[in-house]
Amino acid sequence: PFQGELLNPCRCDGSVRYTHQLCLLKWISERGSWTCELCCYRYHVIAIKMKKPCQWQSITITLVEKVQMVAVILGSLFLVASVTWLLWSAFSPYAVWQRKDILFQICYGMYGFMDLVCIGLIVHEGASVYRVFKRWRAVNLHWDVLNYDKATDIEESNRGESSAGRTLWLPLTAFRNRSLVHPTQLTSPRFQCGYVLLHLFNRMRPQEDTSEDNCSGEVVMRVTSV
Repeated sequence: PFQGELLNPCRCDGSVRYTHQLCLLKWISERGSWTCELCCYRYHVIAIKMKKPCQWQSITITLVEKVQMVAVILGSLFLVASVTWLLWSAFSPYAVWQRKDILFQICYGMYGFMDLVCIGLIVHEGASVYRVFKRWRAVNLHWDVLNYDKATDIEESNRGESSAGRTLWLPLTAFRNRSLVHPTQLTSPRFQCGYVLLHLFNRMRPQEDTSEDNCSGEVVMRVTSV
């Protein structure tokens, strides 16, 4: 705690429940993901402003990521230069003799093919370069990390706005009364699998006396698609 306020940014409980904001942002910058890898909950963060250039911090970049960045930069430069030259050769009145020369026409085809290769390279490696940018952005922006709000999480899950990790909230009385929803009555195939498993586990449980205390509670089952 002497390093700052401890936050509870996701559904995790126990020893991994609390974290410092700086530690969380550092971990995000290393992984390049804004989602907890344990509970699959997407952190709620608010970007405030960019740090000053003198405060920018570097991030760890692997050799493969460096090669990908160089490939995207060189491919973009070649694509811009090639397209500029092709447009000038096609529309400039000073390039009439080039358009009539058979060698230049062959060059046009070769440059057009190389442009397609560069576009494919940029599209293929662009996602990796963008992830590196997101990691760099995580440590060079001022963020406000929000604590986990269970009520908001349930509301987003009901609206279908949560990420791949879904949380199903069922009242505890559903287990006592054997009144589980049948899987065929659910519209989402992702939820159907979870309810099928829950339904089977419920059938395997021994019968309990319904006269036991009827205290309120809830059973939480997290269904994660990989």
